[in-house]
Amino acid sequence: MTNAKIVEENSNKYAIRFGLGAIKAVGFNMIEEALKEREENGKFKNIYDFSQRVDPKSINKKSIEALAKSGSFDSLNNNRRQISESFDVLSAFANEAKEEANSNQMNLFGGITEEGSRPPLKSVVDWNKKQKLNCEFEAFGFFLNEHPIDNRVSDLKLRGIIFSPKIEEDALEDNTMIKMAGVVASSKHRSGPRGRFAYLNISDPFGIYEATIFDEALITANRDLLEDGSEIVVECLIRKDDGGTRIMVKGVFRVDDFIKNTNPAQKEFEDIKKIPARKFNPNYQKNSNFKSDSSKNSNQTNSFEKKSSAENVEAIKTERKISQIEIKINDEKALLPLRTVLSQKISNNTEDVKIILIANRDNQEIKIALASNFKIAEIDIFRLKNLHKDIIIKSIN
Repeated sequence: MTNAKIVEENSNKYAIRFGLGAIKAVGFNMIEEALKEREENGKFKNIYDFSQRVDPKSINKKSIEALAKSGSFDSLNNNRRQISESFDVLSAFANEAKEEANSNQMNLFGGITEEGSRPPLKSVVDWNKKQKLNCEFEAFGFFLNEHPIDNRVSDLKLRGIIFSPKIEEDALEDNTMIKMAGVVASSKHRSGPRGRFAYLNISDPFGIYEATIFDEALITANRDLLEDGSEIVVECLIRKDDGGTRIMVKGVFRVDDFIKNTNPAQKEFEDIKKIPARKFNPNYQKNSNFKSDSSKNSNQTNSFEKKSSAENVEAIKTERKISQIEIKINDEKALLPLRTVLSQKISNNTEDVKIILIANRDNQEIKIALASNFKIAEIDIFRLKNLHKDIIIKSIN
């Protein structure tokens, strides 16, 4: 939600304008109340003024924390952590001010709250830059202003790193080995009859991509690197089939360790190695210029990945024809990984799969037909179901 007057007044300034309604955990009622109050009675002077003038019933702890993490209060108080952790103080202050305003007793100060009588906010040091960026990611679902590895992009390019636009442009051939970098936006671990596997959504300065790990030993050895917020380099195999492009992780390294232990080239380049399918070496990581501590544990490829790949190919050959998919979303956190996967499946063929999104709003189901058709195979439905526990999928032949 934007305020047209504010945008107009600042139209000569370059800025990123992001609707408050798209910030996670922020309710539309509070936004409408705050915008109406600001339009009628002027800009908010400080965080106390905001708390006092906006109806406390429309504000909750999660919404204040989300607005603070997103930087929405920076013009009132630039210590984001202080506001985020001071909800109880601000809530008590707002309720007391409201009770005083509704009281029949005459107040000597005519309802004006003296600055000295305001309760102090929590005395805390603000988040550092990395923490602020991670908090922004929590609020928006992506890095809005800066990316944690922005200042290392050049170093990574001098070491052959490929970035997400290469995937989006579908510019890589089947069975090519590459290295990519980014921050783990979300990770999902699953167990099957042949072992554990993991789905990673990784954010780099240019977009978000999904990668899969079928090597249980690799997952175990790099457990700390697969946590949300970790800055990693992944060595991966590109697989392409009727279901689209898949990124299969074969090695995981910490970004700083990778830069430190890999010699840079004279100029930026893209390290793309073509691996013929019949000669693919599952121990490729042993021959890499950079070896992680976990390479000892991942010298043998887990049989689950090899068998799953064969089963997936067979499933694609015999799969049923799908004309439409209904995807029900019960949690907005599921939207980010869902969007990432679907963005790689867009098709211009009108005979391909139609997708209907079903969301709950005010206890009512709302169906939205996506504008594009999508090239969806049976294996993709399996992937979509495993993206998030609150994604429910129904396919129609």
